[in-house]
Amino acid sequence: MPGTALDPMWEQILRAAVVNLQPSLLFVVMVGTAVGTIIGALPGLSAVSAVALMLPFTFTMEPAQGLILLAAVYMSAEYGGSISAILINTPGTSGAACTMLDGFPLTRKGQAQEALYTSLLAGTVGGAFGGLVLLFFTPLLAELSLLLGPAEIFWIVVAGLSLVASLSGRHIIKGLVGVTLGVVLTIVGQDAISGDMRFTFDKPELVGGIPLVPSLLGLFAVASILDLLENPSEAIAPLAMRRGALRFVVGKLARMKVLLLWSSVLGTLVGIVPGAGASISAFVAYGEAKRISRHPEEFGTGSYEGVAAPECANNAVIGGAMVPLLALGIPGSGSAAVMYGALTIHGILAGPQLFAERGDVAYTFMVGLMFTVVAMLIFGLVTIRWSSLMVRAPARFMVPGVLALSAIGTYGLSNSLFDVYVLIAVGISGYLLSKAGIPIVTVALGLVLGNLAEQSFQQAVLVGTVDKGSAWLYFMSRPLAVMLMLGAVALLVSGMLRIIRTRSSTGGAEGESRSDRGPRPGINMRIADVLLAAALIALAVYGLVEAQAFSARGAQLPRLLCWLLIVLAGVLLAVSLNPGTGRAAARVFPFAGVPWRLWSAAVVAFVLFGYMIAAFGFYESTLLFLAVTACMMSAGEPGFYRRWLAPMLFAVGFDAALYVVFRLILEIPTPHGLLL
Repeated sequence: MPGTALDPMWEQILRAAVVNLQPSLLFVVMVGTAVGTIIGALPGLSAVSAVALMLPFTFTMEPAQGLILLAAVYMSAEYGGSISAILINTPGTSGAACTMLDGFPLTRKGQAQEALYTSLLAGTVGGAFGGLVLLFFTPLLAELSLLLGPAEIFWIVVAGLSLVASLSGRHIIKGLVGVTLGVVLTIVGQDAISGDMRFTFDKPELVGGIPLVPSLLGLFAVASILDLLENPSEAIAPLAMRRGALRFVVGKLARMKVLLLWSSVLGTLVGIVPGAGASISAFVAYGEAKRISRHPEEFGTGSYEGVAAPECANNAVIGGAMVPLLALGIPGSGSAAVMYGALTIHGILAGPQLFAERGDVAYTFMVGLMFTVVAMLIFGLVTIRWSSLMVRAPARFMVPGVLALSAIGTYGLSNSLFDVYVLIAVGISGYLLSKAGIPIVTVALGLVLGNLAEQSFQQAVLVGTVDKGSAWLYFMSRPLAVMLMLGAVALLVSGMLRIIRTRSSTGGAEGESRSDRGPRPGINMRIADVLLAAALIALAVYGLVEAQAFSARGAQLPRLLCWLLIVLAGVLLAVSLNPGTGRAAARVFPFAGVPWRLWSAAVVAFVLFGYMIAAFGFYESTLLFLAVTACMMSAGEPGFYRRWLAPMLFAVGFDAALYVVFRLILEIPTPHGLLL
């Protein structure tokens, strides 16, 4: 039922709704929703991976059918990423990294069902908002997106980085250290503007920089799962299957109407900015939620607001990312880029002429996105009760299982063992940093925003030098950039003032930890801070020496970051050696509860697993790693079955499941071995 360019918008929407009610399209939506949710829940397979995996299936479909299938996969994959983030503290997608900050603490409290319902319903609200914006405001928002030049994008990024004050609570210095280290990771590789090779160590794999998704999986999945080694025999968390859990969550969200609306707006706006994506929107929405919350102290300990805000923004991004794609032919995200390819394959050119020439396809797709939101809600409501049972698995099985799952998901991104090595290295480093008091979320925030910050700044400098003769004049001549700059400063100042007020009300004491129960052997927090400061200074000195070989433009950010690390290290030393704060830190033993023998054995097994893949094959190495690690963690269990047989059965069953899902169904190539 094709429309014409002269049809009123409402008539086109009505026709598109009728088309979407056809059984064939409804079936496509349901299949895409189920597939996207499952793939999104698998660590490492991002929404981009899910859409790319489904792209070949659209070649024989009608254009509208193919786009709706990809949209259903895209939308549900963003939701699916929150399932593993909430249940096992492992984000299925990069956008779900923020969700786990409060989702997993809720799981540890026995409220996994409630957290999953919160994620689903908030994601539904965000997805519906983004879809409606796409349907009714695409031309207007596409024109507004053209107003965002490099200066505006730079200050948007700075505003996101300034939220570190809110994300790091009272530990502002360590929060700034974390975000700086995250940005440091982004300067590795070839500089996009100057062409300098920075900190590549003659490794061709580092020319493109440190990969984002393996790094995020390392920071969150590996680092957090290593914590479970402290209690290997316990289940991940208790699970209370309460009646009325859904009604309880609906009541909670009904009191968050302003938060949901604001998070939806932020997610949509971030989605419109090309190259931003779900991970940035999630961090921005989370920081804003904490800033405006009446109970900011609950964030990070199990706040429903901390789950709702990033999930709402994650799904709102999808509608926003489609705006520049359909109206301008500019993909707003990686998944949108894959969908652009699908349009091209079907002979349809996205851009200003799309609505005039193929308005039937455009409106059928946009209305179909709303049907996808409904399908995601139905599928989630049906499956949440069963997926939440995952938390009852004991840690002695969950630790090797999640580590192996993270490894194969990481490898599947680009079929690169180097990505697996990055996962392992960043994961172990992230665990040690978290024990030293560095908020991992701030490292992730710097990692996500660092590249965009440097590229937009350098582009603004180049444009300003040519256009105005000065980058500063260029920044100040753009009213929107000035407004964003003032907003970023206001965010940072308000966060600092709130922290100062909080410290004053608590007497300036540092936060207590679970190891604050009398003197314990090992390194206390004061010694850890001194060692951390020394490491930061050593890293900064190395960076300054290496930067001498870069061009003036390529050395700008590395030198700035190195001097910032030196300043932060000095402040950290001053705080740790201060009589008041130093005495408080000396009573905290962050590594006291770590079973070092088991921890070291598990880490060594994981490292060897990464290196054995190329020699023995992926699934053979996985089987050996699962069996050895599970048996090590079951050493204290009574009886032959619990100590030996159960771990071996788990290793065989889990490895077989990985083979079926990743090799036979998803057809992800892995290194071949002796048998598989």
